Amino acid sequence: MNSQGLICIKQNIQLLKKLLFLSLLYSVNSKAVEHKINLVTEHLPPYQIVGNDSYDVTGFATEIVLETLKRSGIQYTLTGYPWVRSYNLALQKPNTCIFSIARIPLRENLFTWIGQITEKNNAVVWGLKSNPHAQKITKLNDLKNYVTAVNKNDVTHLGMIANGFSEGEHLYVLKHTKSLLKILFKRPEIDFIIADDITISYRAKLANVDVKQLQRAYEIKVLPLDFYLACNLNTDPQLIKKLKANLTSIHHDGFYQSTINKWRSKMPHLK
Repeated sequence: MNSQGLICIKQNIQLLKKLLFLSLLYSVNSKAVEHKINLVTEHLPPYQIVGNDSYDVTGFATEIVLETLKRSGIQYTLTGYPWVRSYNLALQKPNTCIFSIARIPLRENLFTWIGQITEKNNAVVWGLKSNPHAQKITKLNDLKNYVTAVNKNDVTHLGMIANGFSEGEHLYVLKHTKSLLKILFKRPEIDFIIADDITISYRAKLANVDVKQLQRAYEIKVLPLDFYLACNLNTDPQLIKKLKANLTSIHHDGFYQSTINKWRSKMPHLK
């Protein structure tokens, strides 16, 4: 074999080495991607507080979820979006998890449920103090005589539909959280909204309205807001197993209670 042939063989060997290296690198990166969780949420203080940057998310539930990911050794991204977008992403994208999401029968088969991340809390009907109809609400069906605003695909929206309420007749459906309280002040045809005791003051601040102008009309005990961490149905089963185990450990080793204690002043309902 002449020198030119030897040079050609050496070049081919070098090329094969590069291809093998790139193949191994791709394999490692693919595995890393497979074991990454994309977390999505909404601005819902004090559970989730999204800053000016959508990647800047703090809050009570956020601390619980991030500790779960940390103990699980799982890489993640965390982004705050409007609720409808976060909800749809969690429905459609594998390895995507959402919080804080209420677990209700209508959603039971749509997600893989990791575990509860907040204390039990019921939905509450709120109206303006100037609204004389608030005193007439003594049972849930009384609301069918009025128009109540809810956020699209929120637990209050789906829960009210499950309890026999209709969009366009009993319910006025909004896409943006910020609009929920504002609409009471700007649209006289809207009688009530549905929120809860923990978030109502934060919603008022978000909408730049005075919470003292609101009155608590009725607590909907058949619509509990038990918030969970949940994942897309096509999320890696090994990731699901780790998340469930480590969220359970958080509830049992004191971390959950210590986090509640830290945030208790911002969640007066828990006092």
